[in-house]
Amino acid sequence: MAGYRIIELEQNCKSIVERVGFSESFVYLVRRLYKESFHPKHATIEALPAWARQTLFAHEKDKRPYVYSSEQIESADTHDEVWNLAQRELLASGKIHGYMRMLWGKKIIEWSATPQEALATMIRLHHRYALDGRNPNTYTGILWCFGKHDRAWGPQRPVFGLVRYMTSENTRRKINFAAYKEWVESCENT
Repeated sequence: MAGYRIIELEQNCKSIVERVGFSESFVYLVRRLYKESFHPKHATIEALPAWARQTLFAHEKDKRPYVYSSEQIESADTHDEVWNLAQRELLASGKIHGYMRMLWGKKIIEWSATPQEALATMIRLHHRYALDGRNPNTYTGILWCFGKHDRAWGPQRPVFGLVRYMTSENTRRKINFAAYKEWVESCENT
């Protein structure tokens, strides 16, 4: 929730008692979210909610359509043009467009032998290339790909189980792919 919206909501409280109650509730919420986000094992699968761990482990041995090594992923050497652009953007600029970053992570999960391997690859690539590589928000964004701060999504899918799934085809339709490709290529040429 944006800070200005929180202030607006608080100002709309009719009495000082409501304002104090609202402020205390908000502080409690922020502390709770902070605690949930910064699990002592924030860089491990253990930081995920139980439902996400259970569904990922239940599908850990599912056949994957493609399995790439960490090196192939790092060099954007996959069959997927949309995903390759996201990785190339990371390599060239140190960041990935927000929507593309979600697809980037979901595909690494799909193409890795295990969830743990996928997580290790994402963290390694962020540490090595991303401007925000060791930022707490990075860990939250990576773990979102595995189900953190999300809900279960049905139906069950191979590899993902109930974790939200994304496809490159849908992503290509949702973004201006030609403009994104031009942007990434301009980053590579500077």
